[in-house]
Amino acid sequence: MVVFVMFGRVCPRQFIGYAAAIAFATFVPFITITPSLADSTTLRVGFPVAAATGGYPFARDDGGGLRFAFYDGLTRFTPTGELLPALATSWQNETPTTWVFQLREGVVFSNGEVFDADSVVATLTELYNPDVLHPKKADMGNIDGYRARDPYTVEITTSKPDPLIPRRMSQLPMIEPKAWAALGKDGYARTPIGTSAYTVESWGANNTKPVLAVAESSWRKVKHVKRVEMTIIPDPGSRVSGLLSKELDMAISLASDDIAMLKANDITIRMTTNPSILSIALRTVRSDDSPIKDFRVRQALNYAVDKQSIADFILGGTSRVAHQPATPELIGYNPDAEPFDYNPDKARQLLAEAGYSKGFPLKFAVYGGVLPGDTLIFQKIAQDLAAIGVQTELRQISFPDYVRRLFNADWGDIDGFSIGWLNMQLWDPQKSFEQFSCMYTAPFYCDEGMMPLIDNARTEMDPVKREKLLKDIVLRFRNQAAALWLVEFAGANGLQPSYEVGQFRLDGSVFEQIEYIGN
Repeated sequence: MVVFVMFGRVCPRQFIGYAAAIAFATFVPFITITPSLADSTTLRVGFPVAAATGGYPFARDDGGGLRFAFYDGLTRFTPTGELLPALATSWQNETPTTWVFQLREGVVFSNGEVFDADSVVATLTELYNPDVLHPKKADMGNIDGYRARDPYTVEITTSKPDPLIPRRMSQLPMIEPKAWAALGKDGYARTPIGTSAYTVESWGANNTKPVLAVAESSWRKVKHVKRVEMTIIPDPGSRVSGLLSKELDMAISLASDDIAMLKANDITIRMTTNPSILSIALRTVRSDDSPIKDFRVRQALNYAVDKQSIADFILGGTSRVAHQPATPELIGYNPDAEPFDYNPDKARQLLAEAGYSKGFPLKFAVYGGVLPGDTLIFQKIAQDLAAIGVQTELRQISFPDYVRRLFNADWGDIDGFSIGWLNMQLWDPQKSFEQFSCMYTAPFYCDEGMMPLIDNARTEMDPVKREKLLKDIVLRFRNQAAALWLVEFAGANGLQPSYEVGQFRLDGSVFEQIEYIGN
């Protein structure tokens, strides 16, 4: 479906109401939720996106928020970004290119096989299998060697110094070697064998009804929830309805303007905060002479959008405006980077300087219903850009299609697309810097002058020197207006009052921590 947007100026309340009607009635089909006869140990969850690749351990997507419910890495992050032990109990950097991990003893996979150093070596061997292109390989830095020093000690070497290796190992699920050999890639994706708190009982049609069952042998013990029944519900309004009707016990990523109403109906709201940023990527890697190749045009787009209204009215004050690719919680955040405050006059001036005083058309591909208020945000962007003469066509695409296009550079005539600077994966901005660079596997933005800075930050082991490099990168990204930055990620999640979870995280590991506190 293609929607051409060219709104006049309206007040925030009018805008929200009009855009909400479009988003609900036009973009997303209604989904019926079938009630379960579950007891309190079965948690029924509404989630916005499906696991596009199922349980495939070497995928780059997040598995629909499920992957680390049944897998573990060597390390893990808390909801606030602290790096903690997981299948590794400790690690040290013996030389600039040598890391040594001590492994947790007594861990078994869900099929009963023992986890040890050979499991880590087998996982890395498959990741770097020359006959198979595993997408996750692109996220693991420059690992070029690995061996078991003893049954519970693994040595990992890199071709160049890499300060992020312990963080990267949080993103690599450990596979069970015998099962992988027997099942192959596709079979393992359907019946993943991991060490974590749950196993996959079934996926449902097109992975839209995943069911998890407790793995009794796991080292990660559950507090109460023995079974998780998930329903993929793209429309946030339908997720809200599921909570209100008590057909869902939990719903992920709710619209901020529903929060007050949900609280009034005794639904517990827990926010997910992370250091990632919602933006529109602006495609400069292209053969035509597009206006967005000019940094003045990209700056104009940033000044033209009233981001504070997005944060205040669409997101209900639950998020902060973003002007650079790092949040204040991250190393590399640069307080000297001047914000793009809402200034349509300055935007028009920059367009005139670039030779586009009469404006020009743009086409943006956007997903909807994945993040709170995202559909309304994109409508607001189109409205504000139209006010400076940039007529913006929004093309709604499904999240699986979005992932496919992103990894294959299959954008056709699209000028920009919704994207997150996903700093929460490593709680470090390096990965998102690389994605917005010439080195990305499917590049869409490339600034050759920035590459020496990014390359140096990849290998700098001195934390003080590395922080300086990251701040310099942030300032250049800002000055070049590498993207149309919008707001920081902030997820609103709903929970029936009979359950308590504390801090939310969306990688699936939350389920084992949930407590049942009764009605």
